[in-house]
Amino acid sequence: MKAFTTENIRNLAVIGHGDAGKTQLVSSLLYIAGATPRWGKVTDGTTITDYDEDSIERKVSLNNNFAHLEYKDTKINLIDTPGYAAFVSHARPALRVSDCALVVVDGVNGIEVQTEKTWNYANEFLLPRFIVINKLDKERADFGNALDSASTSFARSIVPFTLPIGQEAEFKGVVDVVHMKAYEFDENGKAKEISIPESGRDLIDKT
Repeated sequence: MKAFTTENIRNLAVIGHGDAGKTQLVSSLLYIAGATPRWGKVTDGTTITDYDEDSIERKVSLNNNFAHLEYKDTKINLIDTPGYAAFVSHARPALRVSDCALVVVDGVNGIEVQTEKTWNYANEFLLPRFIVINKLDKERADFGNALDSASTSFARSIVPFTLPIGQEAEFKGVVDVVHMKAYEFDENGKAKEISIPESGRDLIDKT
């Protein structure tokens, strides 16, 4: 196993409301980073971080679970935290040992009760954090509404680094606002660079 010095190790807590898609996002990150050859699915019970029988049966994270990936000579330890009310308190000790928080927001429901609770946990430890608006392919998903919900709930001006191309059944990729590039994804999560569509340019102008 490759050895990393302390300055090249980061702990990242993945937090948010139950069923926002935290475990599936972690599974996708591991797959894309090449940490696992299999793209695990919550629905199939094949994710790395929900491996115990109860979690697989319920399709719900019950404890903090751990995985890691490598990115640009840095080891990133991912802590997949529970989001349902009965288990969400597990997120607090995870955040205590983390360098940063990844806040997963449901693109349909926006900010929910446990999103706010885990955000407040992160406030306790003065952690930097970034938001992923998830499930943009679902019916009634709305990126703009979810973003506004986060800005209002957290009383913060949130700056998007990526913007969606389409939503609901038409969701197919993202625009990287920082580098002004667009990417389209196939059903296996593989990306190809495309020209920025007009809809993406309109979103950039609005933000």
